[in-house]
This record gives sequence, C-alpha cells and structure tokens, in this order.
Amino acid sequence: MWVAQQDVGKLELVCPDSGSRDGTVDRLRAAGARIPAIARGSFNHGETRNRAVAVTTADFVILSVQDAVPVSTAVARELVAPLVRDPGLAATYGRQQPRPGCHPVLVERIGGWAGGSEPVVQELRGRAWDALEPLQRLALVRYDHVLACVRRTAWEKQRFEPADFGEDVRWAARVVRGGGRIAFAPAAVVEHSHERSAFDEARRIYCDHANLRELVGLVAVPSRKAIPGNVAAARAHYRALVEAHTDVDATTRALWLAWGDKLAEYENWAQYLGARCSRRWWFAPVDHWLRRGI
Repeated sequence: MWVAQQDVGKLELVCPDSGSRDGTVDRLRAAGARIPAIARGSFNHGETRNRAVAVTTADFVILSVQDAVPVSTAVARELVAPLVRDPGLAATYGRQQPRPGCHPVLVERIGGWAGGSEPVVQELRGRAWDALEPLQRLALVRYDHVLACVRRTAWEKQRFEPADFGEDVRWAARVVRGGGRIAFAPAAVVEHSHERSAFDEARRIYCDHANLRELVGLVAVPSRKAIPGNVAAARAHYRALVEAHTDVDATTRALWLAWGDKLAEYENWAQYLGARCSRRWWFAPVDHWLRRGI
C-alpha cells in the first residue's frame, strides 16, 4: 500500500534489515526498496532509523513499521500536509486503528495513545517544562514511529538516540523541550495492533515506564502498597470492557477475561519496577531479562 500512495510524488522506499531469512529481502528488492543491512547484534531502534533516514533525499521522511498497514492511498499526503503548511513543525504522527479481533483492553489503550479525531499541535507555548505536571509533559511528547513523518532539517538538528526502546518519545521530548512543535494528524491512519501474551505486554509496559520516569517524571504506582488496590480496579475495568462485547463467542470471552486478569497484575508490577528499579545497579540482571527481544 505504501507504493500506491497518491499526491506526494514518487516515494523512496528504504527498509533496513537485520538478517531476515524468510524471503523478505527478495520481496523488498522486487518493490524497488533500498535495504541497508543492519548487523543483528548491533540493532537498536534509534540508530537503525537514523541509518534509514540518512540514505533518503526527501525533505519529509515517513517512518513506519513492517506490520502497520495504511488504510488508504492518502496516508502519506495527510502526514506531509501539516509540515508543508507550517514550516515550524518538526514532525507529524498519525492514528492507529486496531485490527479486527483485537482485545478490548488494547483497543482502549491504542485509542488513548494513538487515537482521537482532532488535530493537535504539541508545544510548550512559553510554559516552563519544569513547572508542568508529569501527565502534562506526557501529552506533549506523545509521538509514535508506528506512523510518523519527520522534517529532514529537524532530524539533522537532532537525530534519534541509539535507544533499544522508545526512541520516538525520547526524540519528541528533546524537540518539545527545545521549543519545537509536533502535530497529531488523525486523518493519516494505519491498521496496527499485536497479539501478545499478558506477560510480554507487561514487559513493554515496564520499558515504557522506565522511559517515562526519566523523560517526564511519571511514577504511576508510587509504592508496593498501592499495587493490590490497583490490580483489583484494573481487573474490574478490564472485565467490564470484555463484557461490553456481546458479539463474541464464549471461548473468546473466556480467553479475553483470563488475559485481562493476568495483565492487571503484571502491569502494575511492571509500572512500579520500571519507574522505581530499572536504573538501579542491583536490578540490572532482571532489567536485561525483561527487555530481551523488545
């Protein structure tokens, strides 16, 4: 679908690869893509994207992932248009639409992070970063490389950090804190969601909250004493989300309920440990284990 995008001229297609053996490289070459080779042992999300952007020549570079599918031929145009209209914008990002059959909990989360129907421009507007609450800061750095477009000059000024996780939010924080602006473009939409175990979903939450403590000062679970009450509240909420779906069979509902119950417990520990322990030297072996393969 990317090669079919309209009203933006011919797209340069660049797809970094770190050793695929399933025919991916052949299919990419057939589509006319350039394929920077990334040594498997040296892969990280930030530097891989830097290498991909570096071999392009356009003023605006769209960033996405292999399992995000544009829902129309206008996605590229909708991402680029705000950057053309407003030379002060550093980047845009689009909306994510969950795949059919996505767990209701994840539908809610995707909507909260990469959903919405109204355009938003994220900027400090003269406010002092240190005077903002963590959730206010979080709203300013919302940005996701599942679907985004960066102005080349903004990327040249501040390249992505060589981070194993969250390179997009880390970059957004530097841009906004430096007086830059990022825009949400809700008319640019990709279909994107995952089916992971509750534990793997919680591992990503752990990584998120390690980053968010560092970037915006967010501590969602202030103490271990808060965890039991949080778990109970989360389980009740997740069960309500599942029960609201009357169009699924009993087996699916049972699986959804069990997954939500597990996530409610795992995620609270993930939030607590990510914010409180991830940077401590004595926690390093567990930190490495939780981050493996993320």
